[in-house]
Amino acid sequence: MLFNCGIPGCTFTFTTGGEHLAHLKTNHDFVQNSSSDSIDISVIFQDPRQDYDVYISYCKENLTGKSGHISEFHDPQKITAELSKHFKPWFDSVSIEGEPTSDFYEHRALAIQNVKLVVALISPEYCQDETCKQEFEFAFKSLQKIVFPVYIKEGSIDDKIASFIKNGGRVPFRFDGKIENKAVFDERIQYLISAVRRLIEQGDLETQNVRMSYMNLGTSSQPGSSIPSQGGENVPPPTYEEFVSREQQKVQNTVQRGVPAPGDHVVSHHFKHAYYTATIVRFIRDSMSYEIAWDDGDPSGRFPPISLVALNKIPAAEEVFPGQKVLFPQGSYTGTEGNNSGGLRYHEGIITKVTGKHPKMVYHGHHTKGADDGKWITYRGYSYTFKVSLSQLRLAPNPYNILMAEQYSAAAAPPQPSAPSA
Repeated sequence: MLFNCGIPGCTFTFTTGGEHLAHLKTNHDFVQNSSSDSIDISVIFQDPRQDYDVYISYCKENLTGKSGHISEFHDPQKITAELSKHFKPWFDSVSIEGEPTSDFYEHRALAIQNVKLVVALISPEYCQDETCKQEFEFAFKSLQKIVFPVYIKEGSIDDKIASFIKNGGRVPFRFDGKIENKAVFDERIQYLISAVRRLIEQGDLETQNVRMSYMNLGTSSQPGSSIPSQGGENVPPPTYEEFVSREQQKVQNTVQRGVPAPGDHVVSHHFKHAYYTATIVRFIRDSMSYEIAWDDGDPSGRFPPISLVALNKIPAAEEVFPGQKVLFPQGSYTGTEGNNSGGLRYHEGIITKVTGKHPKMVYHGHHTKGADDGKWITYRGYSYTFKVSLSQLRLAPNPYNILMAEQYSAAAAPPQPSAPSA
């Protein structure tokens, strides 16, 4: 599969499960009913291989009939229906039971990668949904897409989402508050359409700027041209294809940063919300889990979900901020004969504030799990709050990054030799 990475002339090749792609053939577009102003939103599962202008990121709890629904004028489907009169949106209304599958993450990742703009319909329910926050983070931080926050419901905003919005520099569009009738809705939706159109045009301009960046290197077709290298000497300029490849590699490096690979040392969940050090044996795509080998030799709990495994590496300071979940050490355990050798015990927490200045910043937070969640809290040294340095923290990667990193690795792998004919 080839898809555009947003850089002119740049495509990635990916493999995708055939069974799921067969299901994608049932894709339904937004179809306007010619006899009324309504729009049929019979979206099954849109094909990420097609080109879309806008990716709609929303929480399903805000749909009609769900607990977080406000009114028909704040419904994500209705807002998307109006946008679809002017743009081609990627909108998925499929509900899943249990944990998201690899296909769930992969198809959304491909769709986000391919659009010009991500419109995030923000609500308190959105901010409480881990998958929604992962989606926002993947688009904004990993792929560095333009993410346009649209508030559709009043209420508190998660610290992590608030930080992304602040750092993104986009003034949120207010679609929350009381909308009394269709006339008010129509007026507000026209403002939203105009804002989306401007941002899509800005995305097109940023794509053009990639070409301009290349030209500014002095990489004309004139023979004998050169550019200074980091060492100071003049070297032949890269070809446009080489320049695009470098830009593509920057995207891949951002996505792959922090994603564990076989042989990497990690901090992983064991039982009762306690984490310990281990080494990755393999990634198991079908179950979205890892096989690990514990440092202490314990034979149990060796197949944790990917969301509960973090690379045993100090994160960058800009990756840790209020609202960010982390793994932090608190307490230790002793070895038992024939089972394990003992070591540090880690726990999941959330950062509440950061004090001090780099490189001596201090990170304050508290546990995300307690006795009601089945967590053991009677160990020696337990405290609900923590105060640690950056070097003591670990970050679990975004599941979207894990699936995309796997695809990057598959695309870069040399082709397997075909079996000799009989």
